[in-house]
Amino acid sequence: MSTTINRNEKTKQVVNKTESTQQTQQQQKPPISKLMGFIFATRPWSLTISVTSVLVGSALAFREIREFDGIMFSIILVGAISLQALGNVVNSFYDCKNGNDTKEKSADRTMFDYGLTEGDIINLIWFLLIQCAICLGLMIIRMDNIKCLVENILPLAAFGFILNISYTAAPIGLKYIGLGDLTIFLCFGPILVQSAFISQTHYHDSLAYFYSIPLALTIVAVLHVNNTRDIKADSDAGSITLASKLGFKNCYYVYAGLYLFAYIYLFKLSYDINKYILNLPLILIPKIIVLINQFKNNKLEDLTEKTGQFSFFFGGLNAIGVLLSMQ
Repeated sequence: MSTTINRNEKTKQVVNKTESTQQTQQQQKPPISKLMGFIFATRPWSLTISVTSVLVGSALAFREIREFDGIMFSIILVGAISLQALGNVVNSFYDCKNGNDTKEKSADRTMFDYGLTEGDIINLIWFLLIQCAICLGLMIIRMDNIKCLVENILPLAAFGFILNISYTAAPIGLKYIGLGDLTIFLCFGPILVQSAFISQTHYHDSLAYFYSIPLALTIVAVLHVNNTRDIKADSDAGSITLASKLGFKNCYYVYAGLYLFAYIYLFKLSYDINKYILNLPLILIPKIIVLINQFKNNKLEDLTEKTGQFSFFFGGLNAIGVLLSMQ
């Protein structure tokens, strides 16, 4: 009997010693540099979303006019990434300020683990704002088409900027009143794809809006996973999101439905022009099954990143399909 007790005590001591060692190692983990903190704060894993939207819009423009302006492409690509990074940082700042993110529970560690003060975050926001303004200025200089700028580029840029900032920033906070999904759909679908199209063609075409829809749905899926994971935190903070209204079971159906409608609409586009190469993203179907099963099993920890990666490959194949569908 005493031998058993002694063994149990020794086992507890070993476990406690191991836990103590792990805690000590975590405490002694060297902090990252401020530069890396700034980079992590922009959520670099998610910035491929902007890249794919620009790719699809530019591919569609090349299919229509058979011309490509590499300099303009670079400008709008950097501008789109900068604007998304700005939105990401503003989102982290206001989520923390409004109590949606806390140090104990938040999956977004921008305000807690990167060694950045509130002043550093504000400086980063200003830096990204200036970068966006520079890109817009370079686009204006490069385009040299006043009518197109006034009628198309500037209204789209202004609308996209307002939506991006108002996603979480006061006084609106679109995310907190259930309009986050629609905001993301518009920003990274119709607005950005059309902007990339116009930057190459110098004219507006509703075709770009239609071609943006499948990709936009996969991008909304990224946000949907994130909001589903944060249902409790958002509800505790008094925020209303589509996910918090639907509940987990219905969120699962929405997640699967976003992919279903993306592929249905993509098939419609290919059917309309009799170019079925547009359905190139179909090769990703096995990956979708894996993602949907992971959602169904409520394993959401890394599903946001995986959904973002899927959207990147979907958008890339979508752009290639558009290029291959040239007459």
